[in-house]
Amino acid sequence: MKQELDYTRGAKPLYAQLYDILLDKLKNGEYKKNDVLPTEAEFEERFGVSRITARRALAELVAKGLVKRQAGIGTMVISTSEKQGVKTRISLVDGQQQVPITRKNLTLESTLPPENVPTLFNLKSGETLQCLTRTIYRQNEIPAQVNYIWLTPRLGTLSLEDVAKGLYVVLEERNENIDAYEDIITAELPDEQDCRILDIDAATPLLIKTRKGFNDRGELVEYTIAKHIAHYYQYIVENSR
Repeated sequence: MKQELDYTRGAKPLYAQLYDILLDKLKNGEYKKNDVLPTEAEFEERFGVSRITARRALAELVAKGLVKRQAGIGTMVISTSEKQGVKTRISLVDGQQQVPITRKNLTLESTLPPENVPTLFNLKSGETLQCLTRTIYRQNEIPAQVNYIWLTPRLGTLSLEDVAKGLYVVLEERNENIDAYEDIITAELPDEQDCRILDIDAATPLLIKTRKGFNDRGELVEYTIAKHIAHYYQYIVENSR
């Protein structure tokens, strides 16, 4: 029997709801240390979510040090509470989270990546990477965020038509699912391209989230620089205990 999730406007993303459910099951003892969690297919049946959603919820548990992926076994519980070393939870929260958002893929082209990126993808000097540029819109089609997403060459040559069905659908189809990630949050002023895409002036502060996304083999899949117009967002640090 499927457990009900909240699909109403303004509700948490499905992966976050599933994460909360699994976290509760860990805390109340339903899942114990060394237990093996259900498979992604079983989550799909039990909760009515896609495997991508299930995988992202499990990745959150991995990032918290609660479970680990083990080849030939599955996802095993290694702790029912966050590791002692994890003191805070950092999240980027939209200040207008009740407002629906839309995404628009602008370009997908081969470009020279930022200075520090080639070595991350084991590129030779002068080699290019495919970069997907997409915007996130608020109400009244107001752009609030632009993402520059550099993708692993293992994906082959992609087109805007390919990613129109969803970038993470493409990653799943090509066995490059994001299993873990690392985020860095900074604050910067926009460059000329940011100003043009977001329709802002050069003095508008931006909140920058730089993400490295890895597959379950530990290989880098995406390097994303997400630039948020600061007044739409809040940077929140909460005590996780």
